Amino acid sequence: MAKGYAVLAPLLVAMTAVSAAASEAGHEAAHGPTPEAWMGLMFSFLNFAIFAFLIYRYAWPAVRDFLSSRRMEVVDAMALAEQARAETEAIRAEYASKEAALEETRRHMLDEIRQGAASDREKLLREAEAAAKRLREDAERQAEHDLARARRELRAEAAKLAAELAEKEVRARLSDGDRARLVSEFVEGVAAQ
Repeated sequence: MAKGYAVLAPLLVAMTAVSAAASEAGHEAAHGPTPEAWMGLMFSFLNFAIFAFLIYRYAWPAVRDFLSSRRMEVVDAMALAEQARAETEAIRAEYASKEAALEETRRHMLDEIRQGAASDREKLLREAEAAAKRLREDAERQAEHDLARARRELRAEAAKLAAELAEKEVRARLSDGDRARLVSEFVEGVAAQ
């Protein structure tokens, strides 16, 4: 690539000089183009053709390769993000079903306590009513506490698993060169602002 720049720079200077000379010759000839003007036009055209060839030969493959690789990187990143989103959604659905099962367990516990309170009521009328009331309140409070704690644990576990999964995917996909390039692009973006 440096070889292309070494050839390109002198040609660009020569093209500019010939264009300037042709422009001056064109202003001096008031009665039509002179042979020097035609020669200047021919050199300008030749310089442009050489310049276009050099751009096509040396610069265009690098631009094409860069755009192609960048497109592949974007497509891969989008696919990875979609996969991570789908996995996170599956984990969220799993924990939602576990939360629903906890609600059923809480209802089942409350039903058992109510049945025990009813049988105690038959044996000891006053003491059973007081005990049933106390047990019901304690059980509801405990069930709500357990449910709240279980929800917190489920959310924390879901967040932890999602973070671990995302971290593993990112570590697996990024090489040291990619990390260095991302940092460099970030710094350039911040500097541009």
